[in-house]
Amino acid sequence: MKNKSNKEIINNKKSSCLRARFASSRAAQTTIFMIIGLIIVIGAVIFYYSTQKISKPIEPEVKIIEEQVPIEFDPIKNYANDCAYSAGVEGLKIIGKQGGYISFTDKLLNRESFTITNNPTETDVVSFTRDSDLKSAYWWYLKSANNCNADCKFASKRPDLRTTDNSIEKQLERYIDSRFKECLNNFEPFAEQGFKISEAGKIKTDVTIGTDDVIVLVEYPLNVEIQDAKTKLSQFLVRIPVNLDKIYDLATKITNLGIKHRYLEKHVLNLLVAFSGVNKEKLPPMSDMQFKFGSSVSWQKSDIKNKVTGLLTSYIPLFQVDGTYNYERNLFDSELKQRLYDSTIIPVANSSFSDLAAYFTYLDFWPAYFDLNCKGEQCIPSSANSLISFFGIQEYRFAYDLSFPVFVEIQDPFALNGQGYAFNFFLEGNIRNNKPMPTDFVPLERAALSERSLLCDIRTSGNVTVNVFNKANKKPVDDANILYTIIDESCFIGSTNSEGTLTKRFPVAVGGVVNVIRDGYIGKAVEFDPRLNRNDNLKVGINPTYTKKLIVKKKNVVKTSQGWQFVNLPVDLNNKESATITLTRINDEGELDFSSIANYEGNKETEIEIAPDNYAADISLILDERIIIPERQKCVKKDIFGNKECFTIPKVDFGERASPGQERFPEGGLKLNFAINANDLEKHSTIVLYIVSIDIASVPEQERVIEDIEQLGKIEEYSSIYQLALQPTFQYVEN
Repeated sequence: MKNKSNKEIINNKKSSCLRARFASSRAAQTTIFMIIGLIIVIGAVIFYYSTQKISKPIEPEVKIIEEQVPIEFDPIKNYANDCAYSAGVEGLKIIGKQGGYISFTDKLLNRESFTITNNPTETDVVSFTRDSDLKSAYWWYLKSANNCNADCKFASKRPDLRTTDNSIEKQLERYIDSRFKECLNNFEPFAEQGFKISEAGKIKTDVTIGTDDVIVLVEYPLNVEIQDAKTKLSQFLVRIPVNLDKIYDLATKITNLGIKHRYLEKHVLNLLVAFSGVNKEKLPPMSDMQFKFGSSVSWQKSDIKNKVTGLLTSYIPLFQVDGTYNYERNLFDSELKQRLYDSTIIPVANSSFSDLAAYFTYLDFWPAYFDLNCKGEQCIPSSANSLISFFGIQEYRFAYDLSFPVFVEIQDPFALNGQGYAFNFFLEGNIRNNKPMPTDFVPLERAALSERSLLCDIRTSGNVTVNVFNKANKKPVDDANILYTIIDESCFIGSTNSEGTLTKRFPVAVGGVVNVIRDGYIGKAVEFDPRLNRNDNLKVGINPTYTKKLIVKKKNVVKTSQGWQFVNLPVDLNNKESATITLTRINDEGELDFSSIANYEGNKETEIEIAPDNYAADISLILDERIIIPERQKCVKKDIFGNKECFTIPKVDFGERASPGQERFPEGGLKLNFAINANDLEKHSTIVLYIVSIDIASVPEQERVIEDIEQLGKIEEYSSIYQLALQPTFQYVEN
């Protein structure tokens, strides 16, 4: 069996859309205190959890702000809210990539210590390639050295979700604290408009991971004035639509089932048995005996290791979690194939994760620990030098020792309003002497949600009517989420109706803020003090963002007799190609961070939400076609006498195990900075993006060589050299 490579790590199901700002939910501590007959309710919940009944007191400290915020200060509030959202999304994505950690080296952000090496089975953190910045933590692994004996110890680097000092919540808080002021950039755009903004306190971020989303509240006291108008701002609240609680729950269940039932090890042992036999082309058998005279079958240890890692590469991706978004059970005529396939199904009992997908990957450039009871490099029968071989009995008894990392990715294709979110971590399989390594099973526990506050329970104001309208066309905005915030705690009030209004009772307090957040709009917060038994009205205007049609075209890099060459000719994507676009707004001269993500498939009509500014484009192009690099012989000079050493470069088959149309070959992409101005967005209906395509698919299969793959690593280089030819253009297309 030849060593095989599977380059697919993830199955990207992201749909086109842009991040949204909307309100959230938060379960937190509460208190009620009285000051000379005036009841001030301090407590919070970012969203109303009907299942939470317990409250917990806190020590209240209320900053009295009696004046209302004039409308001219709304842009300041919106600007800061967007920075809170941007920093929160950025931090969550890093945490997702790195197995729950914002950093592995910065002790100001992460208090956990890590041992990091280039050996993926002798480390706490696996690097995707040697010296790569992309790393992810083990959630279960052999902590001891691979050659340990009776003192072998297992460990987990899974962080807590909540509560503890190094939980995901706390790490994200520290990250936002470090990024928030940088994003604000001293409010420089507003200084040019005549605003005077001074700091009145330090930044303090509070993050709550709820059952549906992640809530970020940044407390940053500011004194703001323009001409004769003055106000105070302090709280900036956003809700990020990522169900991290559910993702973490599924990741924990996958890990616990692996610890308890050892499904990774058992599946690999099944593979070793299924592909072994007394045959030089197969793996050495764990136990077999032949009655024959003559020479015995032997193997090279290095060849065996390559075959085993080839099996890992091909069969680890077959693992599925039943009940998940990507789960599908296939049926085979062969009993052996069916048994092997069914051993890859991981049952998650009493839970439904139908909106989440789980993927498993082993890549052959992650060196596995491998040992076999051979005599050096030569693997021969145990009876080869014994008396029984004289009687024509060949006894084969081989003991496999194997440790290997498995990359697990949990995707929520519906998170971030359809943009999608991925959470990664590693598990390690460990086999010694043809058995899973013994370990005591202690399930990893999860922290519960924080207890519910009383803020939402005691609403003693009169009827407060909130009217939300589109500032551009003055039309009412429906389904706008309304929250009421005091200090670091919030209460979800409700959503506006088709007339853009919501009438509800509010908690009575001083120094509160009404947050209005709606998908497709820039959120807004207004200071508001509900009064005991007093009816009131509040009008809030929010600004929309631009939604434009999107077209993606490719410019091919083709293989010629002179080598690979760039062709400056735009070509439409075909129905087997899809592009995932991420446009990140560059924070230049204090301008607002902003991310726009879309998925473009073939020539299907797609939209993207965008605002004018400078952007860093990161685009990947995927081809759903099976690409094969055939096996070939290669000879190299061995010594100064001209002697040569020849060896076989094995076939590389991208998507061998994938279903037709799901091969996911990484064909190209783009890494480029460019500007999008407001005039273009106002005048045109369509934006056209250009990407680099490495056209390996058009090269006849027998003419492909392994060196062609190197072109896939030159996307950034081509993007830089041909940046003028890859700038976006605009079109006006009538409906």
